[in-house]
Amino acid sequence: MARTTGDPAKRYKCIARIKFWRRSRVGSDITLGVLKYKVTSRQPQHFQFAKIKSFMHRALKDDYNYSGSFQEAIKPVLIIAQIFALMPVRGIGSKFAEDLTFAWSSFRTYYALAMMILFGITAGYIVAFLTNVSFDFDSVETMTFYGSIFIISISFLQLARRWPAIAQEWQAVEAKLPPLRLAKERRSLAHHIKMITLVATTCSLVEHLLSMTSTITFAVACPRWPAHPIDNFLYFNFSTVFHFVEYTTFLGLLGKVINVLSTFAWNFNDIFVMAVSVALASRFRQLNDYMQRAARTATTVEYWMHCRINFRNLCKLCQVVDDGISAITLLCFSNNLYFICGKILKSMQTKPSASHTMYFWFSLSYLLGRTLILSLYSSSINDESKRPLRIFRMVPRKYWCDELKRFSEEVHMDTVALTGMKFFSLTRGVVISVAGTIVTYELILLQFNKEETTAFTC
Repeated sequence: MARTTGDPAKRYKCIARIKFWRRSRVGSDITLGVLKYKVTSRQPQHFQFAKIKSFMHRALKDDYNYSGSFQEAIKPVLIIAQIFALMPVRGIGSKFAEDLTFAWSSFRTYYALAMMILFGITAGYIVAFLTNVSFDFDSVETMTFYGSIFIISISFLQLARRWPAIAQEWQAVEAKLPPLRLAKERRSLAHHIKMITLVATTCSLVEHLLSMTSTITFAVACPRWPAHPIDNFLYFNFSTVFHFVEYTTFLGLLGKVINVLSTFAWNFNDIFVMAVSVALASRFRQLNDYMQRAARTATTVEYWMHCRINFRNLCKLCQVVDDGISAITLLCFSNNLYFICGKILKSMQTKPSASHTMYFWFSLSYLLGRTLILSLYSSSINDESKRPLRIFRMVPRKYWCDELKRFSEEVHMDTVALTGMKFFSLTRGVVISVAGTIVTYELILLQFNKEETTAFTC
C-alpha cells in the first residue's frame, strides 16, 4: 500500500501552528523552513544535503544580523565568563531569554563549584601564611586578591541562579520600547560590548604575560632547583601555598591554572559590570532618542503616557539588575581602589629589574584606565535617566500637559543608577570622589616619600 501525506486539513492545521510559533519567536526562519519541509515533502534522502547546505549558509549569515537585544549582545561576555568558571547558565548561545536555565546538575555548575573550592583553599593557605609566617604588605595584598576572587566566584554563582529571570524581565521591557529603525542601531550595542570585552581581555593577557616575565626573572636570579627552570617558575608562582604543601610538578601546574583563572576572573568582574552598564544606558538612550525626535512636533497625552510607562519599566529593570549585581559592583570598586592605592605606594620604590618595571607601570596604568572607564560607563545610566529633562524643555507650550508635568517630576525626583550594595550610587559625583581620594593619597605619600630600592631576596 502506497504511503500518503495524510489528511490535507490536518496538514494545513499543522502548518498554521508552525506559522503562529514563528510569529512568537522572531528570527526562527531556519527552524520554520526545516519543519515545513518535513511536513509537506516526501522527497528522496539525497535532497537533504541541499537543505543542510542552505541551513548552514543561513546560519552563518544570521551571525551578522542583529536584532539589537541585550541577550544577543551579552552572549560573548557570558561565554568568556564560563571559560573562567563563572556564571554557569545554560542556553547562553540562544538569542532568546526563555532558553536560559540554571541547574545544579550541570557540567558548568560542577566546574564553577570546583574552581570556587580551589579559590577558597588557596585563600585559606595564604591566610595561614599571613598569620604564621610573614605579615607584610605583599602577603596582605595576595590574601586580598585571592579572598576577593573567592567572594567573586560565590557572587557570580548566586547571580547565575537569578540570571534567567533577570534576562526574561529585560527581554519583556525591550519588547515594549520603540523599535530600532536602522541596522546600524541594532548592531551598535553588540559591537560596543564586543570591543569592551576584546580590549579588556587583551590588556589582561598582556598584564599576565608581563607578570610571568617578572616571575621568571626572579626564578632565574634565585633558583630553588638550578637544573629545573620550569619547576622554579611554578614554585615561585605559588610559593605561599608550597610553604605548607610539598611541591610536585602536578601541584605546580594546578597552581598556575588557579593563578590564570583567578587573574582573568578578577578582570572579568569589571568587564561584566561595564557591559551591563552600557546595555542599560543604551536602553534609556533608545527611549530618549525616540522622545527627542517628536519633542518639537504635535504630541498627545497618550504619547507621553506611553513614554512615561516605558521609562518606569526601565527604572524597574535597573532596580532588578542592581539587586542582582550590586555585590559584584561593590567588589569591583573596592578592589580597584585598594589595588590602586597599593600600587601607588609601591611606585615610590625602585624596581629590581626592567621586567618588574614594565609589569608594574603597565599594571598600574591599566588599572587606573579600567577603573575610570568603569566609572564613566556606570554613571552613564544616571546621565541618560536625567536626559528627558532637557528634552521636555523642547516641547512647545501649547503641547504641554499634565501627563508631561507628572513625567518631568518623576524624572527629577528619581535617582536611577547602579549601586554598590546600596552604600553608594554610581553617578558622576562618585567618579570625582574616587579620583579625589586617589590624588589625596598620592599627595600624602609624596610628603613622606623616602626613596627605596627593592632587591631580590633569595
